[in-house]
Amino acid sequence: MKKASGQAEYVHTARKLIRGSDKRKFYPFNRVNYQERLNHDRWQFPETLVSLYYHPIYGELSDETKWNLALQEGLQFFSFNIHGEQALVAEMEPRLYRDKRAGEDPVSSEYLQRFIHEENAHTFMLAGYCNRYGKGVNRNRNLAVQTPKLSPEGQDALFYGRILTLEIYLGHVNKIAFDYPNLDKTAQDIHRFHHSDEARHKAWDKAMLQENVNRLRAAGAYEELSKIRVLLDSYIAYICTASLDPRPYRAVGLKDLVRLRSEVSVLPERRELETQWTAQVANFFGKIKLCANY
Repeated sequence: MKKASGQAEYVHTARKLIRGSDKRKFYPFNRVNYQERLNHDRWQFPETLVSLYYHPIYGELSDETKWNLALQEGLQFFSFNIHGEQALVAEMEPRLYRDKRAGEDPVSSEYLQRFIHEENAHTFMLAGYCNRYGKGVNRNRNLAVQTPKLSPEGQDALFYGRILTLEIYLGHVNKIAFDYPNLDKTAQDIHRFHHSDEARHKAWDKAMLQENVNRLRAAGAYEELSKIRVLLDSYIAYICTASLDPRPYRAVGLKDLVRLRSEVSVLPERRELETQWTAQVANFFGKIKLCANY
């Protein structure tokens, strides 16, 4: 489709993403065929992503406990996903059709409505797994993130930077999971569906983050840009910490939860997993020249 003259690049991105979403429409309430019983010969979360997998205690666990631990970590990952995206989408809804800032025009708002619809569908899909195979969605125990006073462009840069960061983390785990050869059918479908939709969401996040960084740079707001980068680096660290939750350890009868979590957090394999997804974030920040020091 030919671009209309005088329109901002993010409007063209919104049009493309609308077409992409509409080609892949789905009815959220029957998208997943939840199996009646989980298969105990297949994993509910990739064994290599189980946080204790590289810890010495893992070798002491029975096969049944290992399977249950993977289930509990899958439930926790889905719960973390729900709470993280709910918080960010809550900030997105007031932007619809407001038409005061970049990405609030009618075309962009049409895409944002699809974005929000897909995120709400994800919540239904993820909660469906938690309610059927666990004790419901785990409570949100994560701390609120800092929201300092910034310019309108700075607020939007921070907002979209945080969404992008979260979705890169979630998408990285999704990709490992749906490619995992011995993952059970329902879990595999959920990871695949989520990853497919998030590809469009990340494209929008990147377009909006770049637009607002460009505006701040054009205004000479280098001090604010540096502050935003520090805040986003802090958000990366927050996800690394919050995503390592010890509740699955308690659910399978393990003790010394704080000690176990502390030991897992410094395992080289855990650090490598974090490096794999955080490098994707840092690479994009570098591409758009969002630096901590100007």
